[in-house]
Amino acid sequence: MKYGLFIIAILFAFSCSTNKVSTVNIENRNPYPISITLKALNCQQTFSAIASGEKKQEKFDWTSIEKKEGQYVILVMNEQTKGVDSFSHGFYKNGELCGFVDIISEGSQLKIQLSE
Repeated sequence: MKYGLFIIAILFAFSCSTNKVSTVNIENRNPYPISITLKALNCQQTFSAIASGEKKQEKFDWTSIEKKEGQYVILVMNEQTKGVDSFSHGFYKNGELCGFVDIISEGSQLKIQLSE
Protein backbone atom coordinates (compact mmCIF):
# COMPACT_ATOMS: atom_id res chain seq x y z
CA MET A 1 0.00 0.00 0.00
CA LYS A 2 2.82 2.42 0.87
CA TYR A 3 4.53 1.76 -2.45
CA GLY A 4 1.30 2.36 -4.35
CA LEU A 5 0.83 5.76 -2.72
CA PHE A 6 4.47 6.61 -3.33
CA ILE A 7 4.16 5.76 -7.03
CA ILE A 8 0.93 7.79 -7.34
CA ALA A 9 2.62 10.76 -5.64
CA ILE A 10 5.59 10.60 -8.02
CA LEU A 11 3.34 10.33 -11.09
CA PHE A 12 1.31 13.30 -9.86
CA ALA A 13 4.46 15.37 -9.33
CA PHE A 14 5.72 14.64 -12.85
CA SER A 15 2.35 15.32 -14.45
CA CYS A 16 2.13 18.85 -13.00
CA SER A 17 3.48 21.46 -15.37
CA THR A 18 5.78 24.14 -14.04
CA ASN A 19 5.15 26.34 -17.06
CA LYS A 20 3.61 29.74 -16.43
CA VAL A 21 0.86 30.40 -18.96
CA SER A 22 -2.01 32.83 -19.39
CA THR A 23 -5.21 32.03 -21.24
CA VAL A 24 -5.74 34.64 -23.97
CA ASN A 25 -9.25 35.14 -25.36
CA ILE A 26 -9.26 37.15 -28.60
CA GLU A 27 -12.28 38.51 -30.43
CA ASN A 28 -12.01 40.22 -33.83
CA ARG A 29 -14.91 42.62 -34.42
CA ASN A 30 -13.36 44.06 -37.57
CA PRO A 31 -14.43 43.38 -41.17
CA TYR A 32 -10.89 42.14 -41.96
CA PRO A 33 -8.51 39.49 -40.53
CA ILE A 34 -5.98 40.53 -37.89
CA SER A 35 -2.92 39.23 -36.07
CA ILE A 36 -2.29 39.97 -32.40
CA THR A 37 1.21 40.07 -30.92
CA LEU A 38 1.36 40.01 -27.12
CA LYS A 39 4.61 41.15 -25.49
CA ALA A 40 5.67 41.15 -21.84
CA LEU A 41 9.32 41.98 -21.24
CA ASN A 42 11.35 39.23 -22.97
CA CYS A 43 8.30 37.06 -23.80
CA GLN A 44 6.44 37.53 -27.06
CA GLN A 45 3.88 35.50 -28.95
CA THR A 46 1.90 36.18 -32.14
CA PHE A 47 -1.59 34.86 -32.81
CA SER A 48 -2.12 35.01 -36.58
CA ALA A 49 -4.98 34.84 -39.05
CA ILE A 50 -7.86 35.75 -36.75
CA ALA A 51 -10.77 36.05 -39.18
CA SER A 52 -13.43 38.74 -39.11
CA GLY A 53 -15.94 37.95 -36.35
CA GLU A 54 -13.81 35.10 -34.98
CA LYS A 55 -13.30 34.35 -31.29
CA LYS A 56 -10.15 32.43 -30.38
CA GLN A 57 -8.68 31.06 -27.18
CA GLU A 58 -4.90 30.72 -27.03
CA LYS A 59 -2.14 30.21 -24.44
CA PHE A 60 0.62 32.75 -23.74
CA ASP A 61 3.68 31.03 -22.25
CA TRP A 62 5.69 33.33 -19.98
CA THR A 63 7.75 30.69 -18.18
CA SER A 64 11.05 32.40 -19.06
CA ILE A 65 9.99 35.97 -18.21
CA GLU A 66 12.49 38.31 -16.57
CA LYS A 67 11.74 39.23 -12.96
CA LYS A 68 11.13 42.93 -13.66
CA GLU A 69 8.31 45.46 -13.82
CA GLY A 70 6.47 46.21 -17.02
CA GLN A 71 3.34 46.62 -19.07
CA TYR A 72 1.69 44.41 -21.64
CA VAL A 73 2.33 45.63 -25.18
CA ILE A 74 -0.23 44.51 -27.76
CA LEU A 75 0.35 44.93 -31.49
CA VAL A 76 -2.67 44.60 -33.77
CA MET A 77 -1.91 44.05 -37.45
CA ASN A 78 -4.49 44.36 -40.23
CA GLU A 79 -3.57 41.34 -42.36
CA GLN A 80 -4.88 43.00 -45.54
CA THR A 81 -3.01 46.31 -45.37
CA LYS A 82 -0.22 45.16 -43.01
CA GLY A 83 -0.81 48.30 -40.92
CA VAL A 84 0.05 47.91 -37.22
CA ASP A 85 -1.32 49.67 -34.13
CA SER A 86 0.46 49.42 -30.78
CA PHE A 87 -1.21 49.52 -27.35
CA SER A 88 0.21 49.36 -23.81
CA HIS A 89 -1.90 48.10 -20.94
CA GLY A 90 -1.71 46.90 -17.37
CA PHE A 91 1.18 46.86 -14.96
CA TYR A 92 2.94 43.91 -13.36
CA LYS A 93 5.77 43.51 -10.87
CA ASN A 94 8.51 40.94 -10.59
CA GLY A 95 7.56 39.33 -13.91
CA GLU A 96 4.29 37.89 -12.57
CA LEU A 97 1.54 38.08 -15.17
CA CYS A 98 -2.17 37.42 -14.74
CA GLY A 99 -3.92 34.17 -15.61
CA PHE A 100 -6.40 35.52 -18.15
CA VAL A 101 -6.20 38.18 -20.86
CA ASP A 102 -9.32 39.14 -22.84
CA ILE A 103 -8.69 41.15 -26.01
CA ILE A 104 -11.39 42.63 -28.26
CA SER A 105 -10.28 44.47 -31.40
CA GLU A 106 -12.83 46.78 -33.01
CA GLY A 107 -11.77 49.48 -35.46
CA SER A 108 -9.12 51.69 -33.90
CA GLN A 109 -10.03 50.54 -30.38
CA LEU A 110 -8.63 47.68 -28.36
CA LYS A 111 -10.46 46.53 -25.24
CA ILE A 112 -8.35 44.57 -22.79
CA GLN A 113 -9.28 42.93 -19.51
CA LEU A 114 -6.72 41.29 -17.24
CA SER A 115 -7.90 38.91 -14.53
CA GLU A 116 -6.83 36.01 -12.33
